[in-house]
Amino acid sequence: MNMKMLARLFALSGAVIALGAPPGFAAGGVNCHDVGGGILTNFLDPSQCLPTTSSPVGLCTDGPATGDLRGAVGVQVLTATGNVLHNHHHWVTESGDTITFEDADLTLLASVNGQSLFNYLKGVRITGGTGGFEGASGNLNSVFGAVDLNKGQLTLRYAGTVCLPTVKEP
Repeated sequence: MNMKMLARLFALSGAVIALGAPPGFAAGGVNCHDVGGGILTNFLDPSQCLPTTSSPVGLCTDGPATGDLRGAVGVQVLTATGNVLHNHHHWVTESGDTITFEDADLTLLASVNGQSLFNYLKGVRITGGTGGFEGASGNLNSVFGAVDLNKGQLTLRYAGTVCLPTVKEP
């Protein structure tokens, strides 16, 4: 067998292997999905907020999440500096899995009579979770909404990408 024929055989076998590879393998071992939905939360009485030394603000919310990550969400405001709230998020999906996040900054954009528009300008980064979200990564890169501080209510939309490790065949 000459070198030209051997090179063609290797090229052909490489192409067959690449075409037959499972999508997760071909994509580097992850499976990414676009997600989106909405969140409605209420501010809790400060006595019900998680007592942490890093949260002297005493603001926290809890409420339902709809859409692709439906379940329940809670936010603990860790610090407030000017129009920026540095937040810690708690997320439990409808099936009981948790999603973990890096702490993120919410920026109040405009306020009138205790009502404000806000945006997470850098998004909210996913760092893992439990169950189906173990090893998850990604970013909710569009998170914006409105808050009514008079009524203690917040509503928002989220959209982004969640990447999950590919499950290996047994």
